[in-house]
Amino acid sequence: MSEEEEQSHLFDEKLRIYENKLVEILLDIGQSKRANPKMSAIACYLLIHGKLTQKEIKELTGFSMGTVSTYLSVMTGTEHFQKQRIDRTHTFTYSFSGKLEVLTTRAIEIAVSSLGSIEIYLKNKIETLKKLIGQSKKGAKHLSQRIDELIESFEIYKKIFSSDGILSEEIQKQYSTKSSERSKYVHNDMKEIRFDEEVYLIESDIINQLLASPMFSTRDPMFIKILGYFMTRKYLTQETLNEITGLSSGKISEEVNQLLENKLIYKEETSPKGKITYGADSLILIRLSRHIINRITKWGKELEIMKLELENNKSELENLEAFAQIYKICDYILGVISEYSEYVKKIDKLIELY
Repeated sequence: MSEEEEQSHLFDEKLRIYENKLVEILLDIGQSKRANPKMSAIACYLLIHGKLTQKEIKELTGFSMGTVSTYLSVMTGTEHFQKQRIDRTHTFTYSFSGKLEVLTTRAIEIAVSSLGSIEIYLKNKIETLKKLIGQSKKGAKHLSQRIDELIESFEIYKKIFSSDGILSEEIQKQYSTKSSERSKYVHNDMKEIRFDEEVYLIESDIINQLLASPMFSTRDPMFIKILGYFMTRKYLTQETLNEITGLSSGKISEEVNQLLENKLIYKEETSPKGKITYGADSLILIRLSRHIINRITKWGKELEIMKLELENNKSELENLEAFAQIYKICDYILGVISEYSEYVKKIDKLIELY
């Protein structure tokens, strides 16, 4: 293969600045969804370039050939990526064959489509927990109540992100009333809850179900595991998280601090000895979506500038490789930002009522 052919994947310098900015934006969006950063980087370059060899991906990302090969094996095992041999060679090209939104902004849509099956699953677990409540198993009543709250939040989630995008004042008031009437757990009792084995097994099964769902399957499993336990437990200390997850203290501290920074959990109480108990309300999934949306919308101004520059310099750039794709991605994300900004307004109004 000639040097010219080997370098064919590199864009003209006039487009390189836009390529780098798009990669930065797409990686930031992926980070907000807790997607694997190396897999996200490879996916970004495939999205922008169309087709790439392992050698080209290595050059663009700076990853080792082993790392590139490992992640490509995983990615080509999904429906969105393809592998094709170059005629009369032992070299393969890799390409992204899915829709643009799969790699950019589809997290909300995936979540909505996943909620139905998760809801059915959780309702079945409530029936099982009813039997354990009758047997006075520790934690059964609490877990059942938490599942009720989560299912209720799923319904609100679906209304916020429905195709008509309507969340009426009546629905907001109804949810606010339920929140006010919902029995509040006494914090000290929550700290003392220890699930009996039968209840703990149900809780573990719920966490595994979340990890396997389309909503979370491509995200950092450690993050989802900790997020899931906040969904089921409501109040947790880092010590308790260490006990029930088996994760290192350092990893738990890192994830808890990230959850705090993203406003998905809060500090409920600090003991006289400095032990912090963290809390999470039943809107945690909606708060996560707001965080993801905010990470997308923050790029609006820079994308507007990029689009304007591409349009103003179209006569000079439009014949360069990937101009059309870069413009398409930029324009698409701007359209999504406009739509998602309205969702944030609805979420913020709901959270104010909570």
